[in-house]
Amino acid sequence: MERVYIYKCGDYNLEAKKAIDNVIDSFLVLKNIKNKKVIIKANLVSAIKPEKSVTTHYLLIKYLTEYLTSRKCKVIIGDSPGGLYNKSTLEHIYKETKMNETGAILNQNFETEKCVYKEAKVLKTFEYTSFLKEADIIINFCKLKTHGMMGMSASVKNMFGSIPGTLKPEYHYRFPNSDDFANMLIDINEYFKPHINITDAVVGMEGNGPTMGTPRKIGLIMASENPYALDYISAQIIGLDYQTVETIVQSIKRKLFDKDNIILNDDINKYIIKDFKLIKKARSMSFFKDKKGFHNKFISKAGERLFSNKPYLVSRKCVGCSKCANVCPAQAIDMVNRKPIINKSKCIKCYCCQEFCPKGAIIIKTSVLLRMIHKFRK
Repeated sequence: MERVYIYKCGDYNLEAKKAIDNVIDSFLVLKNIKNKKVIIKANLVSAIKPEKSVTTHYLLIKYLTEYLTSRKCKVIIGDSPGGLYNKSTLEHIYKETKMNETGAILNQNFETEKCVYKEAKVLKTFEYTSFLKEADIIINFCKLKTHGMMGMSASVKNMFGSIPGTLKPEYHYRFPNSDDFANMLIDINEYFKPHINITDAVVGMEGNGPTMGTPRKIGLIMASENPYALDYISAQIIGLDYQTVETIVQSIKRKLFDKDNIILNDDINKYIIKDFKLIKKARSMSFFKDKKGFHNKFISKAGERLFSNKPYLVSRKCVGCSKCANVCPAQAIDMVNRKPIINKSKCIKCYCCQEFCPKGAIIIKTSVLLRMIHKFRK
């Protein structure tokens, strides 16, 4: 039985400080903390200002840091965004996201560590950012957003920031299917086992997330010791069918939480948003993939092909910077006359091109069949 705490929070000022105080009071590990080295694993995916709602808001981290330092803790903020994982890249991100105003130490350890994780389902070996191994306590502090590949970026997805940015395309290529990619993310969470998971849902992101969507007020801060239960509740809040979020589907299969036995401190129905703009995805096909026999394998493959979304270029927004082609792990994008041409047969639908386009020129296009199904359901 898992506990998920929901606290109303209408802004990033006084209400946010009170909400963070409520989070602290909810967990003994925070109430009793003293003289610990605390790593706050924030979402610092890109050097974008806080008001765009792309990254974990700096004021929430500031309030948490003030408490932790009053308890004589050493607090370090860290993340590894896509791209280069080095001092100059991170210094720019720290400045734009205002992490340098939180009072915490900004991670300057850019070494990496290789490990063998025999208990993993899919990620038996991997390389991660060394600063995480220095922690006595890890706090996974995410931002609630839509996400092209996974449907939602929240607690479980946030720990992908433990993988050095330049290696992330390799992991997309190693795990091109959404269920394998989800299990990889879960393996990372199970390896690090953050002590507390907090979701910044004061203002989230809807539409073309996780970097070029639209800020949307949700008005909540949520927290749990279990990242999977927290994500399940987060999906409910934004009106997202959990069966379209592969990390939730796979964590249920792995018995990492019981969706029917979550204890909440408040009535979730008061906070559900019915018109949150989502990236529509089909329900998981992994049920058929996991079953033996050609028939089930065929259904799984056919379903993925018929219902899968595709990256689509909005040509008028494209400035020809080639970022999409450079980040594509499958090398499925060629630049022709300064415009990206996506090779659909090579595309693995990781949507890195959509996530890292600085102009929002690549969007996720829902399949015609899936649009018809959603229209019929309405």
